This record gives sequence, C-alpha cells and structure tokens, in this order.
Amino acid sequence: MIRVAALAALAGLWAGPAAAQAVFGETAVQSPTGRPIVFHYAPADSAVAAALADLAAGFAPAPLAGLSLPPDTFHVWIAPSEAAFREMTGGRSPDWGLAVAFPALRRIVLRSPRLTGSTNVDPAVVLRHELNHLYLAAAAGPGADEIPRWFNEGFAALYADEWRWVAPYRLAWARITRSLPPLTELDEGFPAVAAPELAYVQSMAAVRSLHERGGAEGMRALLLRLRNGATFDAALRETFGLTLDQFYADWESELGREYGWTVAVADERNLWVILAVIVVVMFVWRRRSIRSQIRVRKRREDAALGDPDDHSLGVEEQERYWESEDDAWRGEDED
Repeated sequence: MIRVAALAALAGLWAGPAAAQAVFGETAVQSPTGRPIVFHYAPADSAVAAALADLAAGFAPAPLAGLSLPPDTFHVWIAPSEAAFREMTGGRSPDWGLAVAFPALRRIVLRSPRLTGSTNVDPAVVLRHELNHLYLAAAAGPGADEIPRWFNEGFAALYADEWRWVAPYRLAWARITRSLPPLTELDEGFPAVAAPELAYVQSMAAVRSLHERGGAEGMRALLLRLRNGATFDAALRETFGLTLDQFYADWESELGREYGWTVAVADERNLWVILAVIVVVMFVWRRRSIRSQIRVRKRREDAALGDPDDHSLGVEEQERYWESEDDAWRGEDED
C-alpha cells in the first residue's frame, strides 16, 4: 500500500466560499485493482480518512476480480461541513443522503461522520457502496449508460455487503400491502416515496437474484458484454438467458414465492399486530353473532305471543319478553 500525505487547497475545484477557503490533506492508496484512490479531508477528519483509506486499499467488488480496468484515479472528498457538502455535490443529495458518487468524474463526496453522528450507519459501508458505483461505471465503460437505476443501486448495495443488515420481512410486508414500487418503475430513477429504502432493498434483492443465478462470474460476464457495446437487455439475455422483460416477470413471481406471508410475519412486531387484528375480528364477529341470535329469538317470541293488541280471545295484553331488559337467556339472573 502506498500512502502520500500532502496539503491541497480546494480552490478551483468548487467555486463556493466554504470549500474554496478550506485546506485539505490528501492520503493516497492503491486499490486491489491497481488504481490510485485519493482521499481529501480537513484536519478534523484525518483519523477517519486514514481508516477509510485502509479499507479502500483492500476492497473491490467481487465481480471485478480479474478484469482489466482503466487505471484512472478515484477521488474521495470528505466534506467537513454541511455547507461544504452542499457545495461539493451541487445540492444533488437528498437530506437523508450520506454520500454522493459521480461515476463519470470518478469522484465521491462523503459527509464527515462528525456530521452524521446520530445516524446508525457505518462510514465503511457508505464508502464501499459509493466505491461500487465508481467500480461499476469503470467496468461497464460506455455501457454504463445502459444500466437501469435499480441495477446500479442494487449492485452497489449488494457488494457492499449491506444484505446482512436487511430485514426481509419489510420487503415482504411492503409487497403484501402494495406499497412496494414495481421494479419496472425503477429503471430511470427512484420515486419520492415515504420510505425510499424500500426501493433500495428491492433493487439489492433483484441483483442478489441475478448473482444467485451466475455468481460473481456471471455478473462479470454481464459487465464485460456491456463494456463491449451490448445493451443491458442483450447483455442480460446472453448472460442469463432471459430478456429484461422476462426478468421483470420472473422477479414478480419470485417476490411472491420468496417474500410472502411467512416472511412478513417473521418479525415479532408484525406477529403481534396480526394477533391484535385477529382478536378484533373475533370480537366483532361474536357481537354480530349475539345480535343475530337476539333477532331470531325476538321473531320466535313474537310469533308465539301473537299481536299484543288483539284481545278477541280474552288474552291480556302482555309485555314483550324481548322488549324488556331481561337478559335471562344469557344466563344472567335479575337481582
């Protein structure tokens, strides 16, 4: 591993005052693919920059093993403030975004962990995710423009090892409640949903499904075909034997098989919700059953007593049994 320490002013890369006045250190490492990765950081973030640089020096997504990639340099900027982060990203990150990758520029901008202390996300996971975006673009070459958004995000998440933190019941529950956007709608971008992580989880699950079909070798072959000019549909067909439309249809079937009710209720909280719903349904059903029995008994009593206004047979007018508050039929004796 090669590490170089230096100081560099950010002026000229971004024009705003917050970034232009900052002085950044640099740490350069060499990735397993042989490419340089340079970290740019403020003095307050030197420790985290060193830790992330060590991670980057030993990380590359599995499908890229053995691929000959362009030796261009990746740059990772650690924004020391929210103002610097907005300036460096051009305001292109949502409020909940921790980092932004610019694959065409081979650049990543990370919020300093000092700014995200309340967020329960490991900075190492964030870095691996964003590096995967850059690695994917480098591997696909000109074919990177052919990659659907769901594959791009799913690839980045899956090979950052984020699946181990996923609760599959959420995907199953979203599918059952019809709050899961169809994968076909995630081709160009993710919708503005209340829980955007569902789109990421589904994308990761879809890429995981492709990985299970062909492993890292299959994914590598897919990327090579994209790099050689194939469309994503053609690369998918040549690699896995199905068109993109066929994969979408197959994915809907797989969702039904793999993420059904059994998975949805696996979480204890959902189980208690379902039990509560069953109790309420049984209570309502019991009350309706009792009321139905009361109506039947009233009709029978009325038929037996006859018309209370008819005294032709010398029968005294009687109070209707079912018009009183008498609950003797329930086994409750009056005081």
